[in-house]
Amino acid sequence: MIKKTLLLLLLCLHGSFFIFAAEETVAEMLAAEFSLPQASTREKIVSKRVFELLFSSHYQKYKITPDISAQWYENYFKLLDYNKVFFLASDLEEFRSYERILWNSRERSVNLELAFLVYERFVQRMQQWALYSIECLYKEPDFSVKEYLPTESDQAQWQDSIEDLQELWRLRVKNLLLLDKLQSLERENNDDKGADDDKPAWMQDGFVERQAKSFARSYKRRQEYESIQILEVFMSALAQLFDPHSAYMAPATKDNFDIDMSLSLQGIGATLTSIGPYTVVDSVVSGGPADKNGQLKEGDRIVAVAQDGEEPVDVVDMPLNRVVSQIRGPKNTMVHLTVMPEGSNSKQIVSILRDEIKLKDQEAQAEIRLLKNPEGEGDFRVLVLYLPTFYSDFSARSRKEEDYTSSSRDILRHINKAKAEGELDAVVLDLRGNGGGSLDEAVKLAGLFLDGGPVVQVKYYRGQIEKLSAPNRSAAYKGPLCVLVDKFSASASEIVAAALQDSGRALVLGDKSTHGKGTVQTVFELERDAQIRLASALLQKQAIGSLKFTIGKFYRINGSSTQVKGVIPDLVFPAFSDHMEVGEARLPHVMPWDEIAAAKYKLSAYSEQNRAALPALQEFIQQYMHDSAAFTEFLADVKFYAELRRQKLLPLELEERQAYQKKEKEAAAMYRKFQAQRKNSSRSRRARRNQEKLDAELESESVPPQDLILDASLAVMQKMLSDKAELAEGEAALQARREAAE
Repeated sequence: MIKKTLLLLLLCLHGSFFIFAAEETVAEMLAAEFSLPQASTREKIVSKRVFELLFSSHYQKYKITPDISAQWYENYFKLLDYNKVFFLASDLEEFRSYERILWNSRERSVNLELAFLVYERFVQRMQQWALYSIECLYKEPDFSVKEYLPTESDQAQWQDSIEDLQELWRLRVKNLLLLDKLQSLERENNDDKGADDDKPAWMQDGFVERQAKSFARSYKRRQEYESIQILEVFMSALAQLFDPHSAYMAPATKDNFDIDMSLSLQGIGATLTSIGPYTVVDSVVSGGPADKNGQLKEGDRIVAVAQDGEEPVDVVDMPLNRVVSQIRGPKNTMVHLTVMPEGSNSKQIVSILRDEIKLKDQEAQAEIRLLKNPEGEGDFRVLVLYLPTFYSDFSARSRKEEDYTSSSRDILRHINKAKAEGELDAVVLDLRGNGGGSLDEAVKLAGLFLDGGPVVQVKYYRGQIEKLSAPNRSAAYKGPLCVLVDKFSASASEIVAAALQDSGRALVLGDKSTHGKGTVQTVFELERDAQIRLASALLQKQAIGSLKFTIGKFYRINGSSTQVKGVIPDLVFPAFSDHMEVGEARLPHVMPWDEIAAAKYKLSAYSEQNRAALPALQEFIQQYMHDSAAFTEFLADVKFYAELRRQKLLPLELEERQAYQKKEKEAAAMYRKFQAQRKNSSRSRRARRNQEKLDAELESESVPPQDLILDASLAVMQKMLSDKAELAEGEAALQARREAAE
């Protein structure tokens, strides 16, 4: 182990670089003694109930055995150190006596001693890592030596000695320094000496100094973990043995989960990010409290937060989620922010009245596409609906507010608006990248296109099967329909796509399969638990968090699970995702695919027509891809990307890395070029800058970015509409001849 005195001497030589607003040096952060928090009554009560609820109420019926305890033991180390860069194999062996006794069946309690002892060792290893890595930062690396950094974290093994760990740390630091050198060379080649001019003064430290601060802060933040946060990792290590989507959520984690589901929060209306030790304003939400106040600007550093009538709390070097929790608060209450404007070290106080903010970026979007009608009687008018997530403001709905946020209601508004503006020939529902959300919203949304009937079957942990049906007897839209999916379409997206496919209501187009998440989770607030309530006097009103766990599995109306296999589109396009490590099947402890009896459902009037048209459409899309110069390029790009992904070692020799980096940039440009370019006017400043840079790169290649899959899908829809129009015209002519003959 490195002697602290040597490192402190080293840091003193560089001391002028390490002073920042909190007046704390890297040396001071690293020298700080770690005081291990202890499990309080709260942690003991919560761990007991989380354990019991998982074994009694999770869909997977596991017995409490020593083998389960051993798996829990291993998984705790993995959750703390997924990349296996901190713990030694000997660390796991040292605590092995706890391995099979993490639950005391006689006392009905969780053995929390292990959780805190292992966390203490983890922080010790992080201190060693930070000390050694900073030492490596100040040594001149030799980029002429052929060395490689492994990139497959799931294949990593625990190292046998501290020397082995240090060698891994050295390679990782060398990789960081090599990246910085490559960026410097690129700036020199581009004569871009003023590239950093727009950075504020506090970000103008050299790379080594900034990285040293980053290492030290990572260690310090782990030191600041509270006992409930340590418990969160430990109990989640157990929950994820049941399936990868179950977890214990500490109070702060649950708050963020609620925001994601409702698309709203009560606060100041600003997007925040963490840069170095500071929480920085990344963007101000249009129309929100901060925007109306007018004093808070992009780039401002928030250094303290005060509630009305209270003393300010210093938030420099505080984790972002904790800063956000300080700023959030009830509607119509005041929060006082001490900020330093970008490029200035002077402080000012900005007082903002909190209000509800709607997060618009994830709401449903729509556009009308006009497709040429070969018969020449006006263009086909197609509504393209894009839904990035299934959202609903549950709290507002429970309060019976009329205009609560809802994805199905937003989609319905887009449909009605399009119909009111003119005849609607077809709809394309784009669920690519939609990772799921509210099950109720998924059922309602599918119901917009169905004349009643079942949408999904849910089998619960006690064996009962529930059939969820479309809430309306008549569809809001009855015309031709296509659904777009990709490997990132999961859960609720798969339910909608499967229901519309099984009923024959829509054709599904996209990647060779969707994500394959076919499980149902519930979030149980532990404060509602009867045993927790009985212990309320012991808890002394402390927040205790929630348990997210799997209570059921989704089954299509044809009886097949969407778990693991996902939804197989009717028309499949090659995709970059074919060569990515994505999908439910790749997750650890994944629940298996199976089947139940099919539900009783009627086929759509479009079912026979879609089935009959499918062979011709498959032939059409193959010819379309063959004839399209863009698709030919796309297929070559996918092949190039696949070959690059097969390389699992990152070169650390300069020339070899430059060649590899060139390929990486080519692959990234290929991937960007064919992604959807959807309008998002409320993007952050950083996102806008990045997009401008990416657009400039693409323009320099003389190839405009395009959504190739949407274009191909619209070509399929155009053929369907043309064939339908041609068939209708033929039938009309035949009928006219019959009438004339009579």
